[in-house]
Amino acid sequence: MAFTSNIMIVRHRLLKELVKLWNNNELVDKIDRLPIELSPKRSKHAGRCCVHKERAVWKYKSLPLLGLDMEDETDELTPLSEYAARALDRAENGKPKDNIMCVIDEACSACVQINYEITNLCRGCTARSCQVNCPKKAVHVKESGQAWIDHDACISCGICHKSCPYHAIVYIPVPCEEACPVKAISKDEKGIEHIDESKCIYCGKCLNACPFGAIFEISQVFDVLHRIRKGEQVVAIVAPSILGQFKTTIEQVYGALKQVGFTDVIEVAQGAMDTVSNEAHELIEKLEEGQKFMTTSCCPSYIELVNKHIPAMKPYVSGTGSPMYYAARIAKEKANAEKQLAGIENKLKNEGFLAKAPEAVVNGARADAEKLRALIEKLDASAAAMKK
Repeated sequence: MAFTSNIMIVRHRLLKELVKLWNNNELVDKIDRLPIELSPKRSKHAGRCCVHKERAVWKYKSLPLLGLDMEDETDELTPLSEYAARALDRAENGKPKDNIMCVIDEACSACVQINYEITNLCRGCTARSCQVNCPKKAVHVKESGQAWIDHDACISCGICHKSCPYHAIVYIPVPCEEACPVKAISKDEKGIEHIDESKCIYCGKCLNACPFGAIFEISQVFDVLHRIRKGEQVVAIVAPSILGQFKTTIEQVYGALKQVGFTDVIEVAQGAMDTVSNEAHELIEKLEEGQKFMTTSCCPSYIELVNKHIPAMKPYVSGTGSPMYYAARIAKEKANAEKQLAGIENKLKNEGFLAKAPEAVVNGARADAEKLRALIEKLDASAAAMKK
């Protein structure tokens, strides 16, 4: 796969090990040993105090990959095997969690608590603008004349930073907070980052920005794998960019997905063609009605942005479905056509039906079968064209 940081390598490794255990029907039985196997005794871990801390991080990072989050922990002594059993039971009888992302508090502990620091560039000037302008009196001056910040009193307002004529006060960012475009992530009273669901637009920028991999999407991989194992028809709907993740051919990537158990692979680009066509017609209608402009409806994060932060834009958002929406419709249309065709073909193979049914009924069944074959061929041809 294409990795841009060690965080992605670690996440991929953990998910791979969990899926391997599931595939061998050993997830519940052997998951408790996984953190120890990933971080064996006397192994070194940069940035962690000890191997036990690293094992705790492995444990808690497993929760979102199992479709859970930190709120599911009510007792720190609960073993991973119990969470794994709960995840498998949910896949069979429950439903995925409503929230999409979460913060792993055990891994979220290394960023600064206060965003400003006075460096040795401080000249100990007489003006002392940093001290005079601080609303919380958090800036003090040493006997040497150099200023320093009392972190217990500082509220990270940044006034001292703006006041210093020597630029001796530096801003130290918290990567996830800085990356979030809607300020939906901030520290709670314990100094751990918290995602405000009422503000979050699920763009994923904080997840990619966190240098410690403390932010996870809550995965539904085991829900999907469970349905495949049950024999249900599950279609993989993928973006064309999936090919950029693997150094191999499209046939091998899609073939691997089918080997996993997906009944079919459909590119979202197929749905995008319907979105473009329908959105274009909608735009013409809106302009003819006097509306000055119309925005896209394709991006879920943009829709969340409008709904949560700029509701005045709602009348201008297209009502056309997203590419994923139309790709899902194509998948369902093809699956239904194949199911109907199989039923008709079985009927036409039944000698009793052919002998007793009126000729018109038999001919009608054959005609219906031909229409369904033509529809399936059309959908397959469209899919093939997208892959070229």
